[in-house]
Amino acid sequence: MVGSGLDPTTSFLLATVGTVLARVIEVRPLGAGDATAVHSLLGDPAVAVWLRRAGVSQPFTLEECETFVRRQMAHWTAHGFGLSLAWDGSACVAWSLLQHCIVAGAGEVEIGWTVSSARWGEGIATAMGRHALAGAASVGLDTVIAYARVDNPASVRVMQKLGLVYEREFEHAGRPHVVYRGAVSAHV
Repeated sequence: MVGSGLDPTTSFLLATVGTVLARVIEVRPLGAGDATAVHSLLGDPAVAVWLRRAGVSQPFTLEECETFVRRQMAHWTAHGFGLSLAWDGSACVAWSLLQHCIVAGAGEVEIGWTVSSARWGEGIATAMGRHALAGAASVGLDTVIAYARVDNPASVRVMQKLGLVYEREFEHAGRPHVVYRGAVSAHV
């Protein structure tokens, strides 16, 4: 990450309309010891259902999360950017993703977000998307994509809020997904 231009740790103020209490969420790069934090997200059946392949319904196991963390750490090492976790105190509440991927046979750089189901509706997903866009800008990327299952209107709304534009549908993990694309400079 040194010299990449990416500020790896950021904080943002999360203020929900109608509440008196504002919370500061700290976002920092994934660490090698973060499998338990990732499992706190992916071990939740309400979250896992959106990320599992067709025909698989159970939450992710800790062992799967350990493998996931190793792969994500390798991405950070190879590219100088990747997955970051969002923390509210000692609780992992979300992640922000910036990673290379293959979509419909083409190499892309994807932004993404995953939020604890207990924190849905608080604007955290949009904040994680903005964090990923800022990371993309800081490492000089021109465009990014985001994708979600066609039956996930919450993530589609986040892509639209971020200013990404619908491009096409494709199949991923045995399910239909939509791809949105945007120029990084237009969104940061």
